[in-house]
Amino acid sequence: MYRIMDFIFKGVMNISGKQLGFISDIIVDFNARKINGFVITSNNIFKKPLNVNIKDVVNYTSVMVVTEVNREKYLQFKEIKNMNVVDKSGELIGVVEDILFDREKFSIKAVIISTGFMNNFIKGKKILLIDDLILGDRNLLYRGKNQNIKFFNSVHRFIR
Repeated sequence: MYRIMDFIFKGVMNISGKQLGFISDIIVDFNARKINGFVITSNNIFKKPLNVNIKDVVNYTSVMVVTEVNREKYLQFKEIKNMNVVDKSGELIGVVEDILFDREKFSIKAVIISTGFMNNFIKGKKILLIDDLILGDRNLLYRGKNQNIKFFNSVHRFIR
């Protein structure tokens, strides 16, 4: 599984070897539950961001190599990040922090939500499955029955 931070600030170049910039965000299709591509920010501050679709990515190890870029408008993760997640009764569950997606098909599996700094530290962050979420204009609606899937912060003891 990947998280967004696995790609942010990764360098991007075209197949000719020209440096295009770095990945600054991902392109999300929330209804299809897929990551469709990446937003590339140029090293030159006067150039507008570029987009690359997943189908145009040749390699994504230490540097992403792409065949084609575009400037079309897509839904980016930054538009969903920090969005409130509410349940059916309108109770706030938390805010969107990250997305977990598949390594091979780039399909979104879950959304990681934060419930507050201290709560994250004590109880851990929550993971909500993508099938239980509906994207609205201002909020994500959680329509699942169970909120028991969580990350836990715990002290690890090394055994020698």
